[in-house]
Amino acid sequence: MDEGTPPWRHPLRRAALVAGAVAAGAAVAAAVLFVWLGTYAPLDATRSTDFAPGPGLGANVQPTFGSGGKPVFIPVYRKGRPFDTAFTLENTGRFAVTVLELRTETQNAGPLTAHAVLASDAATASADPADLHALTSLRLEPHDTAILDVRWRLDCTRSSGETTADHVRLRYRYLSLFTRTESVELPFAVTLRCVGGPPVNP
Repeated sequence: MDEGTPPWRHPLRRAALVAGAVAAGAAVAAAVLFVWLGTYAPLDATRSTDFAPGPGLGANVQPTFGSGGKPVFIPVYRKGRPFDTAFTLENTGRFAVTVLELRTETQNAGPLTAHAVLASDAATASADPADLHALTSLRLEPHDTAILDVRWRLDCTRSSGETTADHVRLRYRYLSLFTRTESVELPFAVTLRCVGGPPVNP
């Protein structure tokens, strides 16, 4: 190296600095990508208007036009009898996902609890028991849709008021590396009225 050449201008040192900067940038990009993939949330149930309540519906309250609200399904409460709701689930992301199960929190179960998710053989949203079967795993390619059914447990021994739910927590896997739970918003709400609810029909 010439005595008059500054050390930082030596070709090998400059190449090492460039390589180090590229490696650092690649590491940061990889970390950002990994974090993004770990929070990937492609499931959506609100883009379709295809949904339906199952047997035992006591009232179906439709939102006022222009209100931006949701229909509300109010089941008739019968002790020990669940209430089903069918809806269309869409994979809005770029990767295929496999829906594994409904994530339940039994220790925090309340009067209205989503406690099972079922697959449906119907071509449109239907909570007819004849169309439903256990969900083992459901693979959705990008932009694919499928009909699912959520079974709600009703328990007015835990409440004397009104309880509403419009989300379910679905567990899914993608890219063979990641498994996470997403809180999926439903296109409707279910409201359990333990006092002043719809009368039981014989």
